[in-house]
Formats: sequence, structure tokens, C-alpha cells
Amino acid sequence: MRLAVISDIHGNREALAAVIAAGRTRGVDAWLCLGDIVGYGADPRACLDAVRELTDAVLLGNHDAAAVGLQDLENFNPYARRAAEWTAEQLDDAERHYLAALPLVLDEGDALFVHAEPIRPAEWGYIFDLADAQTALAATEQRFCFVGHSHIPFLCAEEAGDVARVDAGPVRSRARYLANVGSVGQPRDGDPRACFALWDRAAGTLELVRCPYAVAAAQDKIIAAGLPSFLAERLARGQ
Repeated sequence: MRLAVISDIHGNREALAAVIAAGRTRGVDAWLCLGDIVGYGADPRACLDAVRELTDAVLLGNHDAAAVGLQDLENFNPYARRAAEWTAEQLDDAERHYLAALPLVLDEGDALFVHAEPIRPAEWGYIFDLADAQTALAATEQRFCFVGHSHIPFLCAEEAGDVARVDAGPVRSRARYLANVGSVGQPRDGDPRACFALWDRAAGTLELVRCPYAVAAAQDKIIAAGLPSFLAERLARGQ
């Protein structure tokens, strides 16, 4: 089975459409979303509809929680706060109920899926680097851990207590893995292309896939919605 793991769509309809098209081209059999469907971008409802058509395997992200009053906006920066408030105004009752009912963690036997980090998922901690990944792997039992939230994609493997970054390719038989799947709708690693993880369980491969999309169209929608221009500008920089 080929599983596509997506995260941090952030209301970017154009990026999500590109990722879905890329997944179908690559023969994806199933989809799983780690959360933050909404926030920042101008198409929260369209992105919600698209994700719900793709899969029932969806987790709660902090921006999803903020849009339905489950997350205090005090720790959000002014741009994120404004986007969260705007997003909340766009959603109807059914959409709010859907987001509010999403789980924080999904345990699928040998794989753990979580939006932020797996130790205290409700506190929305970040996994930015190998040290963070090592802490997360040490606290989990599953062989694979998939995370989002930081918008910084990378793959790493742990063998005999050592954690190192790895490239896409065959999964090593004695290794445990953490995949930060990056962001569909707002990459922050200097690459503006949308990102997702593709795990081919039958073939035993794991990779990160990058997809170009219509950045200018997403930017124009953000400006037209009256959201902060910074949220549009950053898309072209991948920041």
C-alpha cells in the first residue's frame, strides 16, 4: 500500500490540489492528514472539503484547534492570530464540529502519527532537528513516527541509539524512522514547493515529495481576503 502523509495545508487550495494530483500520479492508495487544514490561507472550507473526500484519517492541528476555540490565541503571532480569527468567521457549525472532534494522535500498530510531537501532543511542541527527533523516538515504541507542525521536512533513522538524517529510499530492516512531512501549504525550508511524505509499505520505501503549484494564485486570494500581506509574500520564499 502506498500511503501519502500530508500536513499543514493551511487553507492553500492550490498547493493541496497539486499534492493530490502528484499523489494520484504516483499511485497513492490511501491518504492521512496530520492536521492544520486551515489557518493562514484563504480557502479553509475548500481545503476541508477536499481532505474529507480524501480520507477519514485526519488529526487535529493547533490552527484547526484555534479556529474552533480549542486553542488560546495568546501564543500566536499577530499574523497567525488574525488568520485564525478570520478563518473562524468562515466556518459553519458542521465544519467547526468536524474539526473539534478530530483526535491528536493516531496509532496504527508499527506507526504513530501526530501533528506536533508525540510526548505531549496537546502542548504543540516542535520537531525541528535530530535532537528533537531523537527525544521523540526515545519516547515512542512504534517503528515509524510521522509528524508535521514545524513546516521543516526531513527524514531520519535511528539505529543502535544513533539518529541520523537519511535520504529517500529503502527502509533499513533494523532502523526506526521519524519523518517530518513538512507542509503542503506553507513550506518554511526555503523551498516554496508543497511537500508531503510517500510511504510505500509493500516496497519498503519512504520519501519526501515536492510539488510546484500556482503560488501567485494562492497569494492573490490571501490579499483579496484582507489577510496580512506577509502571509502571501512568504509563500514565494518558502518561509
